[in-house]
Amino acid sequence: MRTTIFSPLTKKKYRQRGEREAQRGAGGRASPLGGYPNPMRRGMPVPPLAMAPPRRSPFAPHILAEAIQPGIKIPSLNEYNGGGDPQDHLDRFSARADLLDISDAAYCKLFRTTLSGKAMAWFNQLPPGTIESFEQLAQRFLHHFAINKRYPKTASYLFTIIQRENESLREYVQRFSEAVLEVPHVNPELLASIMQQNLKRGRFKESIAGKPPATQEELLMRAEIYQNRGIHRVKAYNSVEKKNE
Repeated sequence: MRTTIFSPLTKKKYRQRGEREAQRGAGGRASPLGGYPNPMRRGMPVPPLAMAPPRRSPFAPHILAEAIQPGIKIPSLNEYNGGGDPQDHLDRFSARADLLDISDAAYCKLFRTTLSGKAMAWFNQLPPGTIESFEQLAQRFLHHFAINKRYPKTASYLFTIIQRENESLREYVQRFSEAVLEVPHVNPELLASIMQQNLKRGRFKESIAGKPPATQEELLMRAEIYQNRGIHRVKAYNSVEKKNE
């Protein structure tokens, strides 16, 4: 009987070829990562793919189920990132959204698109299915960001608006009027008293002291009259000075 002697290198080649044939016989192809058969061939079972987690929206099912009507042109809306006055954002949103004829559910979905940054993070952590109306969403929004709310100033703030040394009556009245806008429901008599106290000495100060204006409109109108009188006097004085030169 003849005996065939193979070199070590030849034995290695035959062994590798035998392994490849065995793998093909099992229905797979040699893998560069270890020789395991390809599970995508010949109907072999495929391992399950990782599935995305189920959607967990804070909106109740009836809000999620309602779609925004097609054809509605949504106006541009400012974003809120959690750093400003929440009431101001809510008011500006309502002013824009009221232009649309949409349902309460659409209001909720539209408001969500205005949130960003910390505000969006707050919304996403709300318990799933707990928002059932826009009123409820608005209340939770205002409550959470209440620390950023700007509260109206009181009448005592107006006592700090004092006429500066080189400030004209016109400039002061304008600055005082802007400050009044930040103080709601100021009594006209109190308003005149505060302005009188804050004014520099002059004819207008004496005028409102002798006859306090009955309304804020009257106060501003009389201030305008005295401003114009002052301008006319300055013009007249300059005209006389030029003639004397």
